[in-house]
Amino acid sequence: MKNSLKFTLSLMSLLSATSVQTGNLVYHADFDTSLWSVEGSVFGCTLTHTIPRFGEAVFYRQAGEAMLFSLHSLDSGMAEGRALLTSSPPVWRHELPQQDLGYVDVARSTRPVVLDETSTRQVLAELFKGMMPTLTRRTWYNELDSVQVAVSPVNFQHAYREFQSCQADLLPVNFGQIERSTVFWQAGQVALDEVSRELLDNIILYIKADPSVYSVQINGFTDTAGSSRDNLENSRLRAFTVHQYLVDHGVDEAMLETRYFGETTEYLIVRNERTASDRDRNRRVTLMLQRR
Repeated sequence: MKNSLKFTLSLMSLLSATSVQTGNLVYHADFDTSLWSVEGSVFGCTLTHTIPRFGEAVFYRQAGEAMLFSLHSLDSGMAEGRALLTSSPPVWRHELPQQDLGYVDVARSTRPVVLDETSTRQVLAELFKGMMPTLTRRTWYNELDSVQVAVSPVNFQHAYREFQSCQADLLPVNFGQIERSTVFWQAGQVALDEVSRELLDNIILYIKADPSVYSVQINGFTDTAGSSRDNLENSRLRAFTVHQYLVDHGVDEAMLETRYFGETTEYLIVRNERTASDRDRNRRVTLMLQRR
C-alpha cells in the first residue's frame, strides 16, 4: 500500500513538473524589477529593457538612420515565422482591452525579432500609453507551446527622455553612408554647389568625430566630351577643389590622397556616352574614407 501511494505521488509530481514546462512561456519584468538603461555616443544611442530569464528589448538609433526595435536572446525559444504583436494592459490596468497590432517576422538567431520603423513607432506609442507591447510565437520544439515576451512600461518614460537627449547629439550620418561618396558636376562647373557642400560638410563632421579615420582618397574623373587635355585639367581642378574645401574646414591635409584621371577609359561609369545623362554620371569626384 505504501509503495503504491509512493508511486502515485511520484507520478503526480512528474505530471505536475511536465505541465510547468508545457503551454505558454511568459517573460516580462515585474513592477518592482522593470529596468531601463541608456548608452550612447555621437555614433548611436541605445535604450535597453531587461527581460528576466529571456534577454533584452532594445531601441537603437544609429547616426543617420531611423530608430529600430529588436529583441535579444541567446535562445528565445521562438520558431521561425510570424509572431503576433499585441498591446496588452498591465495587471493594474486589467479593465483595458488587449489590441492586436499585427504580425512581425521571427528568425532563429540571437536577435529573433527586428522591427521596421513603422512597427517600432507602434511599440513606442503603446509604451507611452502605459501598455505592454507583447510578442507571441509558438516554440520551435513543440507546436502546442508558445513563447510570450512582454515589454514593461514601468520606468520607461524617464529613460526615454534621456534617450532623446542622446539622439539630439547624433551625427547626421554614419560611416557606411559616407565611406564611398561622390560629388557630381555640371558641364564646365569647377565650383562646389550647395548640394556638394552639404555632402562634404557631413563628411568633415564625421572625420572630426571618428579618430579611427586615417585616410581620404580623392579621385577626379570627367566625361569624354571635349579634348583629353582639357578633361584632365578639369578633373584636376575639381579634385583639388574638394581637397581644399576639406582642408579649409579643418581636415588634416596629411590624410588626403588626391589624384585625377580625366577621361581615362577604365574609370568611366558609362563607356559609350550617348546622352547628356551618360556624361553627367562620368563627370565626378569620388571620396573613399579608410579607418583602422
